[in-house]
Amino acid sequence: MSARCAHPELKSTLSKMIRKSQSLLLLAVAVSFGAVPVHAKLSGVAALKEREKRVKAVVSETMGATIAIEGSNFASGSGVIVSSDGLILTAAHVTAAAGQDLTVTFPDGRTVRARSLGANSSRDAGMAKIIEEGGSWPFVEIGAPEDVELGEWCVALGHPGGYDPNRTPPVRLGRVWTKQFMGMLGTDCTLVGGDSGGPLFDLEGRLIGIHSSIGGQLSQNRHVPMDAFLEDWDDLLGGKLWGSQSTMMGGLDPDRPAMGVRLDDEFEGGVKVAGLSDSSPAGRAGIEVGDVILRIGDREVGDFNDMVGALERLKAGDRVKVGVARGQERLEFEIKLGRLGKLWELDDEPEEAEQPGGDAPVRGRASLGVQLERDAEGAKVFEVVPGSAAEKAGIQAGDVILKVDDEAVGSAAEMAENISGRTAGDRISITLQSGEEEKQLEVTLDGVGR
Repeated sequence: MSARCAHPELKSTLSKMIRKSQSLLLLAVAVSFGAVPVHAKLSGVAALKEREKRVKAVVSETMGATIAIEGSNFASGSGVIVSSDGLILTAAHVTAAAGQDLTVTFPDGRTVRARSLGANSSRDAGMAKIIEEGGSWPFVEIGAPEDVELGEWCVALGHPGGYDPNRTPPVRLGRVWTKQFMGMLGTDCTLVGGDSGGPLFDLEGRLIGIHSSIGGQLSQNRHVPMDAFLEDWDDLLGGKLWGSQSTMMGGLDPDRPAMGVRLDDEFEGGVKVAGLSDSSPAGRAGIEVGDVILRIGDREVGDFNDMVGALERLKAGDRVKVGVARGQERLEFEIKLGRLGKLWELDDEPEEAEQPGGDAPVRGRASLGVQLERDAEGAKVFEVVPGSAAEKAGIQAGDVILKVDDEAVGSAAEMAENISGRTAGDRISITLQSGEEEKQLEVTLDGVGR
């Protein structure tokens, strides 16, 4: 699959693109030609020339399929076309924030109508489709997740700040530094607001990621890996909406195994189930509210930390024997562990996206719209989603959330758990530390993916 055959006029050289693109963003390309390429056994000047050749080829072949996306409420982002009939991969927060009706702009300035399809907000994976008739659109090849190697060179494209007729999408060169950062790819490609949803390519021109969020440091930019789309392809294509931004924003790995239970933190001598749904992995196995979990697999469970340790040895999809106490009885159940990022789908049947002409479905789960630093002391805000409830309330990057209503919050995980139990439209009071000042803000929570 290739963008080049459909739009040969877009095959400009990299030098021409540099003259047209913003010099600040393209500086990353100029300063990065310094190490031996992953794919070529060359060194010195030969290595630089080989890498330059590959970058030019990638840009030429993929530029035409790299699009700007704008919604009816002027929310904007980027995306990439992956099929000749106009299927688009982008970030869930781009399509969900924009709403159902989308405008797609190509690098040459043409605009067409599109429609958002499904979205998994837990992994920030979104899908859309061009709905203009009679078009055969430029598209790119999707890479296999297992082909992504740590340290390999990659190329980021996008439309930072929205479509700009005075330049083509700026080119950023970087390297993959992690494959398991909160279930994301991590690179040091420079990203800017508006790049969200744009494509990340390897030097073979294969799509390996979709830009998700911009880090506070150059080496902390995150991209949705292709497995997040491939694993849920039919659901996304079918218009299903699920997941919670609080899972991703709270620093929780969406791929980690989960039983789907809410626990009583005050209980001793085991872990008491304080809540679950019939459709959760634990509920389907027969576990009930009030049961006390004593054993997971061959590990005894005396407290919450024991339970976390037992689950860390397992993976989503594993079947495990769980021993519980129910009153005076001792029972054993076999549970097929779920994936944290999909438990929302188990709890509530995913909603179908409306057909063109209908209103966007209302999602009941709540979202604050912040990303928290995973390893920081306390619930420190790393990034605020544009247009979110948090931004409207005045929460800023660097703020530390201390309380929600009257409940103390001591970590990213505690904050995610607090918000995940609420409903869109709930009004909460947030106490936070902003620099030297302690503030109290009133926040009305958004719906998931809004």
